[in-house]
Amino acid sequence: MAKQINNLVKLGIFVVSGILILIIALFLIGKNQHLIGSHFPLRTHFSNVGGLRTGNNVRYAGIEVGTVKSIEIMNDTTIEVTMMIGRELKSVIRKNAQASLGADGLMGNKVVNIMPVTGPAELISEGDLLPSQRSIEFDDILRTMASTVDNINYISGNLKETVSKVNNSKGLWKLLADTSLATNLRRASHNLERATLNAEKMTVDVRDIIADVKSGKGPAGTILRDTAMAVSLKASIDQLQKIAEDAGILAVDLDSMVSKINNDVQAGPGPVNLALKDTAVSGNIRRTLAHVEKGTASFNENMEALKHNFLFRGYFKKQAKEKAKTDQNK
Repeated sequence: MAKQINNLVKLGIFVVSGILILIIALFLIGKNQHLIGSHFPLRTHFSNVGGLRTGNNVRYAGIEVGTVKSIEIMNDTTIEVTMMIGRELKSVIRKNAQASLGADGLMGNKVVNIMPVTGPAELISEGDLLPSQRSIEFDDILRTMASTVDNINYISGNLKETVSKVNNSKGLWKLLADTSLATNLRRASHNLERATLNAEKMTVDVRDIIADVKSGKGPAGTILRDTAMAVSLKASIDQLQKIAEDAGILAVDLDSMVSKINNDVQAGPGPVNLALKDTAVSGNIRRTLAHVEKGTASFNENMEALKHNFLFRGYFKKQAKEKAKTDQNK
């Protein structure tokens, strides 16, 4: 009898211990899954939850603070996620905090990450809607990597073709093997440096010239700064313009005169046109000139004969003496 009672006591102790262990385990699991304790709801919207499920964890700044309560499709571009957050976070999370999707490791379950944002904002209230930001999905990473691999293949192909062309270029290797290339490059660099120095010196000279002009130094400065010189220069330009106008008028008059003379010569009734156009008149003129020349020669001979005649010899000698005296007085 006593032995039976002892066994019943042991059985009772075992059952009670098992129940206590079960209660403690359930409490720890519920606390870890945020099923036990005081919580408040928060909402956020995503366009794609990427496999997020009810019961997945919610983290604030990397710390687990709640779980996903529900996932509801609002429309074709919006999915609302309701989270249960520990009430102690109500005095920490602010309304400008942003929600995003993440993962437990590279291939783990999806989680909701709530990240604080720097800047003043009010504390969160129950049922508030947190702004969300698009997270980078693993599929997006794979697509990007595939595109990157294609670009690398394209670049490597072009690079291979370029290297092949360089290797097969005799002119390039000949240029690289030319020992005078370095000397020519150094000489070109030296000439470029000297040209740069000359350009700097020229710039300084131009700056000095401009300064002199601004201060009224030199002829250019005098012309630009001296108002009297400017007036004189303007008067000279006006006189030159007037002379040019007079020359134009004179040219017109000369042209008219030449035209008139040309008309008189070509078709006029005067003796000039008659002498130039009429061959008979021109022949008579030539004969007349010949007779005049012949008569002049005869007159000269007669004058010489008169000089030697005894009647006029004294007169001519007297004229010769007076001419000689006049030449001496000069």
